[in-house]
Amino acid sequence: RSIARLLSGRAFSYVSAAMLGSFVRKFLQIVLALMFLMSGLNKVTDMVHADTHKFLASEAKHWGKIWKPLFDQVWKTASVDSATADMLDLLLLDDGSSSYQILMKNIGYSEIICALFLLLNTSASFGALFLAAIMAGGPYTPIALKDDKALIS
Repeated sequence: RSIARLLSGRAFSYVSAAMLGSFVRKFLQIVLALMFLMSGLNKVTDMVHADTHKFLASEAKHWGKIWKPLFDQVWKTASVDSATADMLDLLLLDDGSSSYQILMKNIGYSEIICALFLLLNTSASFGALFLAAIMAGGPYTPIALKDDKALIS
């Protein structure tokens, strides 16, 4: 059934539901890609919005309290030796300063890459799936920290 019957206008006489669905899908892909691109850039650099970057940088040390033990458990489960686990912690989580800026930047880079995947039709599904996994960590972190303010806002 075409949209033309629903809207009963001449301007929409050649617009089918499939064409409209394709347009809406592409529009949402672009909007989500831009949103995650800006979010990722804000975690990586302060050139997007300095105040938000500063706030995220101050909060990253709290993220580390939650994610460091989980990563340690993954290393133990995967039977990773301690030298390799320490190297992976330095590359993925923290440089030893306990600020967990590396974790924040890695999340930001992942968001940027996945936002670019969203724009490509061949890899949009992968980008969406990986972003869903990243977004699952969003509500988990304040729940694990028992931070009621972060859950409300």
